[in-house]
Amino acid sequence: MLLSRGALVESEDCERLRALLPAEVAASLETGEWLSLNFDGRAGSDEASDWMERLARLLPARCLVAVVRLRRLAALPSIDASAVLAGELVVQNGIYRLQDAFSGSAQYLLFTFEYTVESDERSTCVVKICLNATALSQPPQTQLFWNALQGEIEDDPDFQAPVDGLAQLFPLAAQCAQLEVRQLINPLEETATRRLTRDTSRVESYYDGLLRQIEKRIARKSGEAGAVEKERSRALATRLDRDAKLEDLVHKYSLRVNIQLADVLAVRLPVREIVVRLIRKKEERERKLHWNAVLKRLEPPLCEKCGRAARPLFLCEKVHCLCAACWPACPDCGRSFCKLCQSQCRCGAMA
Repeated sequence: MLLSRGALVESEDCERLRALLPAEVAASLETGEWLSLNFDGRAGSDEASDWMERLARLLPARCLVAVVRLRRLAALPSIDASAVLAGELVVQNGIYRLQDAFSGSAQYLLFTFEYTVESDERSTCVVKICLNATALSQPPQTQLFWNALQGEIEDDPDFQAPVDGLAQLFPLAAQCAQLEVRQLINPLEETATRRLTRDTSRVESYYDGLLRQIEKRIARKSGEAGAVEKERSRALATRLDRDAKLEDLVHKYSLRVNIQLADVLAVRLPVREIVVRLIRKKEERERKLHWNAVLKRLEPPLCEKCGRAARPLFLCEKVHCLCAACWPACPDCGRSFCKLCQSQCRCGAMA
């Protein structure tokens, strides 16, 4: 936060921090221009919660979209575009031809989603999704990308929020966040399922014992109509109670997940642009790919059907860029088909 507001900051082991603050930042924090903080937990150290509240004053009242820039631009490294494509572009059912490679820039949107998982316990976490709005691609390692950027950026007061890019990419980012959260909560789901199975077995065993006892009493009192009817009513009540308990257990261990957008960071970064010609049978199409200078990796293009990273890349007869899930094989005839071109196989067997 201090770095993004133009402060000069030094830190030691994430516990001690020294900073030279701009005058307006010092005024907001109610401190001098020279700031020294110690969070090592010993006597006389600073209270972290107090400084979290102070730093919150530097945020706008509703910080949904922030536009930033690099504090200093480094020279782009030169690359061998042919070698990059040979090692990182995997076209599963087509070919490509290198057309051109040159320096350029791309606008990146880093979406932060907050998700809450509720069951018998409640937990809140965040997940970050980064998309390249210029090339419609996705950096392969979002957290590593963000770790490398966060100390090198500052507010860009002259740049406007990319409204069109946000409107286009937010649905894709939300879908990617859902897939990411689905994977992250797998351990919680497995634990909840295991506990549900255990407790369900205990409840069923307990009520099965009660019902067996009632059946025995019914057999002993078979000649007493009133007593038999009373025991049958008791059996019905026992089954209803058992069903209610089982339903409570399902509700208790069900995972209720809520995902919402927390904020968006927009930043323009230098990239190496690589233009390729994608070829599938007699059709071809030109596509611009970006080599990410921060990660030193080629960014896989987004699937034009679902928005996920298409690696490996599949091409249909119209040269749509697809991921494996959107180029499925029909279980009846065995032919793969493009889910963007048609909703089901032409043989009619697969929706």
